[in-house]
Amino acid sequence: MGAQYSSLSDLKSNEYLSRFVSETSISSTDPFWNHFLSFRLQSPFTTSQSKLLDESTATYLQQFESNNPRTNNYGTLIEVFIRLATTLRDECDDNSLVWQTYSALFVLRSITKYFIEIDSEQNLNLYFVPQENSMEHISFISIFVDTLFRTTIILPVTSYSYALHLEVLNTLLALLSIQMCAKEAILISSIYSIFMHRLDPLLISEFTRTLLEHFIKQIECPVFLTMDTITKSNTDSGSLYKIGQSVASSLWSVVTLGMSSSTTPTTPASEEATNATEPTNILHNRHLSNQSIHLLLILTNHFTNDAHRNPYRLALLHFTDTQDTPTNLPDSEPLPWFSVDYRCLYDVICQTVHTEQSTLLLYMLLHRNQHFKAYVISRTNIDQIVLPILRIIYTATDGNSHHIYMSLIILLILSEDDYFNKTIHDIKLKKLTWYTERSINEISLGGLLIAIVLRTIQYNMARMRDKYLHTNCLAALANMSSQFQNLHTYVTQRIISLFNLLARKHSKILELIQQQPKQKQTTSELHLKSDLQPLPSTDEIVNEYIQDLSIIEDVMRMVLEIINSCLTHTLRLNSNLIYALLYNRDLFDNYRTHPNFQDVLQNIDTVIVYFAEKVDQSQQRSAEYVKEVIETNARQFPLDRLKKFPDLKFKYVEEEQPEDFFVPYVWTLVYKSCNLHWSSDSVFIFKQPSNNSE
Repeated sequence: MGAQYSSLSDLKSNEYLSRFVSETSISSTDPFWNHFLSFRLQSPFTTSQSKLLDESTATYLQQFESNNPRTNNYGTLIEVFIRLATTLRDECDDNSLVWQTYSALFVLRSITKYFIEIDSEQNLNLYFVPQENSMEHISFISIFVDTLFRTTIILPVTSYSYALHLEVLNTLLALLSIQMCAKEAILISSIYSIFMHRLDPLLISEFTRTLLEHFIKQIECPVFLTMDTITKSNTDSGSLYKIGQSVASSLWSVVTLGMSSSTTPTTPASEEATNATEPTNILHNRHLSNQSIHLLLILTNHFTNDAHRNPYRLALLHFTDTQDTPTNLPDSEPLPWFSVDYRCLYDVICQTVHTEQSTLLLYMLLHRNQHFKAYVISRTNIDQIVLPILRIIYTATDGNSHHIYMSLIILLILSEDDYFNKTIHDIKLKKLTWYTERSINEISLGGLLIAIVLRTIQYNMARMRDKYLHTNCLAALANMSSQFQNLHTYVTQRIISLFNLLARKHSKILELIQQQPKQKQTTSELHLKSDLQPLPSTDEIVNEYIQDLSIIEDVMRMVLEIINSCLTHTLRLNSNLIYALLYNRDLFDNYRTHPNFQDVLQNIDTVIVYFAEKVDQSQQRSAEYVKEVIETNARQFPLDRLKKFPDLKFKYVEEEQPEDFFVPYVWTLVYKSCNLHWSSDSVFIFKQPSNNSE
């Protein structure tokens, strides 16, 4: 008998589904499982499909949740899955076994996610408690997770096993989503304790490597899995694959035919074609890679302090290059080190760094994995990784603030290295299609980086309270300033333009402070006449202005220190900056005697006076001739006239409680991009008040 297909209306007549969710307890050796797992469902590849699946099975999940404490069919199905998965390790080529294992896991994942969403302690606690009859005294979920890990590691990824591999990762995400959904910390602790402390460290290290390899390989989802479900239902075989005995009304066929049509792109977006700020542009057809990086980010960003010794984090942040012999590895770390091909990892990060997930992974590796950081900085094509990051920052008006912050921090971390600061000025760029503010025919990578960071500071002047953003931007520029070379005219104009904007704001705030005593009486009258909320007092307004003035003066001084650092170290290579200073020399008149700026302006004045005298001695005043005079005399400038200041060196330091920021951020990415659906009513992590601003 051939396969038959059911519609959503056939759910009531599905005898196997009805028995599974009923009050009937089914033993692990019952032939029922062969029937129940004889068909497979095409995995939902979009959030909307996943949502429809949840809605279609809601009634049955509710019934199952009510009956399972008596039947333990959930535990029995876990036992069946473990048996199938264990057998599969020795029979990897048995496609029918692959599909049955997949089907069992698909049902388990759907139930597990539902239990977690509704916070069903009566169904969850039982499986977290160590089994009394177990020699190792471990919980059922521990064995389940161990089996999932081993399946991922041992089973080769083929067109037939791809769906099973993806379902393993989906199930692990569902288990870990208790962080999003649970109201009580004890349940969260139970799950994460298993992942962090109840598994073999060797297994954890190998699992982490496998996830990273999945991300690197970017294996495409087989075409037959991503084909339109409606189209396939009109063919002889449809979206179901006959494996064992024919089951006319299976859960799989019912749910598959109930799914809506979706179109899945089969080619990744290129760096040029991709909008760097759209989360939907994650390489759609690389589902296994997508879920692998989600799992990596979740597992490595929990328990990040030294006391807990997160084994996934240690493995990820200390792996080495397969093409190189590692040196200076810490002897004290308990985990065995694994290796991956740095070149392949670097290439795939270059291709995907426009996504928030890859940006966050790159941040972690640059910040903590010193071997990979050294590899990245040594690349001659580092523009392939820096340009997408600059594009993210450039499109800040349309983007996610967390993504922008992480991108700026990456630049700050890179700027800590002098070799990076020097080589970015040696890489010349042609016209960039995405940089629309001004047409620049040729500019160095370093010049573009400086221009975009300066633009970011200027753009955010309207939100001056965001001191964190300005601090990171200015720290990166300060680190690079001693290596500024042959800055483009446009870049030097932006430096002066930023100081000019700050100077105008500084003057305006001083004027507002001086006006406050005159407005005191008017303000008092408004207080008496107004029936609305009381207006701020004069003292409160003045204090707010003084705070703004202090921030502006800090930024102004840093800009002057950056200019001073450039003149002190690379004056002879920056004639365009000298020209810009000469042309705007009046801009500094009001600050030469200011106590916050007096010392740092001395060198700038020395340079201005020296080159002004040289220009005045010539007869011509054209811009070309003035630049020629500057270039000639720059080579002869007596550098000993400049006062020595300490080198500007800033180092990025992570917050004391990084989990406060990274855990909600990572789950936001997973919630938006992993193609699983969680009811917004069940998600609590985003509703909790927190101080998550970095």
